[in-house]
Amino acid sequence: MKKRDILLVILITIVWGLNFIAVKWAVVDFPPLLANAIRFAIVLVALSPFLKIIKGRMRDLILAAVSLGVIHFGAVFLGMQVADGVGAVAIASQLNVPFATLLAVLFLGETVGWKRVLGIALSFSGVMVLGFDPEVFAYIDALVIIVFAAFMYSVSAILMRRLKDVRAVTTQAWVGAAGVIGSGILSLTFETGQVDALMNAGDLAWGGVIYSAIAASLIGHGGANYLLRQYEVSVVSPYFLMMPVFAVLGGIVILDEEFTSRMALGGLLTLIGVLVVTLRNSARAQAIASPENEN
Repeated sequence: MKKRDILLVILITIVWGLNFIAVKWAVVDFPPLLANAIRFAIVLVALSPFLKIIKGRMRDLILAAVSLGVIHFGAVFLGMQVADGVGAVAIASQLNVPFATLLAVLFLGETVGWKRVLGIALSFSGVMVLGFDPEVFAYIDALVIIVFAAFMYSVSAILMRRLKDVRAVTTQAWVGAAGVIGSGILSLTFETGQVDALMNAGDLAWGGVIYSAIAASLIGHGGANYLLRQYEVSVVSPYFLMMPVFAVLGGIVILDEEFTSRMALGGLLTLIGVLVVTLRNSARAQAIASPENEN
């Protein structure tokens, strides 16, 4: 990778890592589904010129947008409201990689070798270690919600594979539209106090929502889309494993969180497992692509 692109991918992981703190601040004053709706309202305004009807692709677009913008991110905001800290949940969020691999086996007919099986086992064992840490066990429900969010991210990733012919910015715009509409409806159905929250939310809460929209969505996902169009997944993806590291450091420095030895062990097992799965997935994709390039 070029030096500027290495700096960009590091910036993205920092932005994504600190986003857990931003979301934590946002849900202090906002109901989580309302906060998610506001976030994507900002995204939709910014990307509205790219919100276009793509003939023959709208069913896949809507399915992917709902799974990502409504269910995944809604669960992230809900999980962060319940959680007492950000480090453990940021690590657990990395389970989207092994989840995506398992879904590819179940629904796309892919096969996995022993190395990927080992990586998946390590990932889940790491989260189990996290869950039984006394500090984390106090908010085990938040960990479960974030694991569900990771699963839904992997579902959306499988759905996104069908949209390679659609511009990434258009897909992102539809994710924003789904996030606003879907989360707005769910908030009106299951939450209360929205008007009071909008009128009385503090600067940190508003700053958290705005950061999540502009930094995490527009800069983070926009930058990631750019990098993945320039380089192989195997080159870019390992850098993304730095994200929970920055989340943990942010939690310690900004939120004065305690990071225990068991959390460190669980995090290490999870990230090693995810790295193994990531590298093996990339190697498999390259092996499949090589014969096609020769033909």
